[in-house]
Amino acid sequence: MIPLLPVEEAKRRGKEAGVPDNLAGINVFRAMLQNPPAAARVANLLTTLLFEGKLDVRIRELVILRIGWRLKSEYEFCQHVAVAKRSKISEQDILGVRDPDACASYSDLDRAVIRMTDELIERAEISPATRAIISRSFTPEQMVELLLAVGNWTMFAIFLKNAEIPLDAGVPSWPEGRAPR
Repeated sequence: MIPLLPVEEAKRRGKEAGVPDNLAGINVFRAMLQNPPAAARVANLLTTLLFEGKLDVRIRELVILRIGWRLKSEYEFCQHVAVAKRSKISEQDILGVRDPDACASYSDLDRAVIRMTDELIERAEISPATRAIISRSFTPEQMVELLLAVGNWTMFAIFLKNAEIPLDAGVPSWPEGRAPR
């Protein structure tokens, strides 16, 4: 639906807008750079959450993977399978987001974070029971980041699906050929 800019054009626009070169060349930003000011603001939040965050990488990736799975965003889920693997997150934990209750390696906190993600996707509010677990486990600084992460990657899932962004070269599709229903 939104055409991808040629890589060199995306990188040129990205440079002018302040989008890092490594982001400007990937498909999501090749589409998003059709609107450079918006792409620049999104890239700023994205890089802050990915590279300057106080949240544990594993927790962040479980949130992103769950959003990708729940919202059936192939690009988001599959890109972050690769990110999670590079971050040394186990295959069991990565694929566990598909059925968190059945994932033996998840802790009570992991399940609460995934439940919080589901609650925010479904009704934009965390239940009191989930909130009690989450608020005991994260600092206020981490809570800000956790809530922004859910919002950010939910926005990405919506954008990716509706802009019809194809997977980047070399990124495999759904693991085990299993897509969400």
